[in-house]
Parts: sequence; C-alpha cells; structure tokens
Amino acid sequence: MKRRLSHRRRQDYAEGGSGGLELSALGDVEIVGKLGEGVTCAVFDAHWKGRDVVLKLYKAGAIERHYRLLGEELVEFEWNRNRAFYDAPGLRRYVAEPLAYTMGPGIAAFVQEKLEGQLYYFDYVARGGLDAALYEQVKTIVRLSHEAELYDVDLHAGNLMVVRGPDGLPQPKLFDFNFIPFYIHPPNPFVALLLKLGVIDLRSRDLRKLKNFHDFRRFERKVKRFANTDG
Repeated sequence: MKRRLSHRRRQDYAEGGSGGLELSALGDVEIVGKLGEGVTCAVFDAHWKGRDVVLKLYKAGAIERHYRLLGEELVEFEWNRNRAFYDAPGLRRYVAEPLAYTMGPGIAAFVQEKLEGQLYYFDYVARGGLDAALYEQVKTIVRLSHEAELYDVDLHAGNLMVVRGPDGLPQPKLFDFNFIPFYIHPPNPFVALLLKLGVIDLRSRDLRKLKNFHDFRRFERKVKRFANTDG
C-alpha cells in the first residue's frame, strides 16, 4: 500500500536545514532587485559573499506540491539535481554553479551563480535564426547528461542561458533544475508500467525535445502568461 504523505507547508520547515546560507532571514544576502517570477519561485538579483548571484525564493504552493509528489523538500531536490549536473564529467561549462541553499520557518531559498547573457529563445530571435555551432553545444549537453545517466533534462529555449564562454563565443548554460523527471514520478500508471518493464528508453524525452528544440510555441505562451506578473 502506498504511503500517504502528510501535507507540508513552507512554515513547517525545521530549523537547521542548510547548505551554506544563514537561516536568519537571509541576513547575509543583499537583494538588489527582482529578475522575474514563475510558478515555482521568484528570482532575484543578489549579492552574497563578495559575488553577484541569483537568489530563488520558492513559493509555498510549489513546496507543498513537490512534497506531496515525492515526500522531499523542493529546495533540496533542486540543489541535488543542479549539483549532479554540475559535477558530471564535461558538463560543468554548461551548467550554472549551485552555491548554497537554506530551509527554515517561512523560507526556502537557493543561491546560484549569476549568468550574464540572455535566454536561448531571445538570443535566437535577436540573431534572426539558428546558430548551428550553438545548437551543437545543446546536443553536447544532452549527450554528456546521458553518459552521466542524467535524463529528462527539461530542455527548452527558456531553460538555457546563452553566455560568452572563455573563448568569447556563445555558450549555452542550464540553470533550472526543479523539474521532476518522468522516470522519478511517472505521469500516469501506463508509463509507470512501461518503465517497470524496461520498455521506455530513459533518453526518449530528451531526444524528442532536442529534435523539436526550435519549436518555440509552448515557451511563447509561457512568456505571454507571465509578462505582466506583479512582484
């Protein structure tokens, strides 16, 4: 019988859950301004330990939803997944560095390297079309992820930042890791059965998304949805 998970609220976080941040209402983080907001979190431009960073503050609803699905904390899930990609052989140059996280009464926050650039979608639009060399690097991200047994990368044009690499050329970087892979939480019983039988290739969703990577319709709908979000 499947264990029923208790309802979890952000204020229920125990004291002491920390990955490098102080729990005193983030007193060691200076918030500079708001960068944006989505379903899961609000994102801020911030300063921490002498460097410019991005601060993600998770929403109570997202925290509750994630806990009901997996029975674990959303901020720890994103930290661990970000760290797994960042530490995978060859992937570091394509992944934003995870720096710290914290959980405490009324707060769940994650600090990450600040990337200077623009989303792949906006870079594509500004260029007026495809940069073949840049897209080859996107393919490399998928290949290296699979070699490290990391699947369901949540690959789309709104989850890749285009920055300038050490050689001055455009380079894609992943920065969003709160998506729950389908093989961890199957979308329906049929997929769960196929996974159990070993019928589904764990690479399948990534390869499909890679093939359709430049179909931006879904991302454009999301942009319109959050364009006027009030912070």
